[in-house]
Amino acid sequence: MPDEPTTKAELLARIDERWAALQALIAPLSPEQLEQPLGDGWSAKVHLAHLAAWERSLTALLLKEDRPSAMGIPANIWAGHDTDILNDVIARHAAAQPMFEVEQASAATHAELLDVLSDLSQEDLERPYSHYQPDDLPFNASPVIGWVHGNTWDHYKEHIGWLKAGLP
Repeated sequence: MPDEPTTKAELLARIDERWAALQALIAPLSPEQLEQPLGDGWSAKVHLAHLAAWERSLTALLLKEDRPSAMGIPANIWAGHDTDILNDVIARHAAAQPMFEVEQASAATHAELLDVLSDLSQEDLERPYSHYQPDDLPFNASPVIGWVHGNTWDHYKEHIGWLKAGLP
């Protein structure tokens, strides 16, 4: 499989592969290890919640719903388009959540996203971002598959790297 999946089947396979790798990395951790801050300042729990928040954003995008509402981000913060600030809000919220809630939300969010993706055709994945978010101006002609890549398998890969670097 090439580095960038180009078909829906390749995309779903890459998502499954990277999700399984993420889960295998987290599964053996004790509750204490899941809560312990790593070298980047985030715990494994916060990393997991962060990924779930961005998956919720992607699901909302594909369902033509409000992305910041889906993530629990205030509209004024979303409007600033500062990913670091968005991620800080997500991290602070996640740090206060019990681990079991983060795990349940992560699993449910991932399952919902896979359901949404399974209903899309290859043509749907190639539609422009603005097809799904017409009120998010200016018009964005970039194919939505880029957001799928960035908020699924590629995002998991990034966090797997950080987790591996920080975990004992």
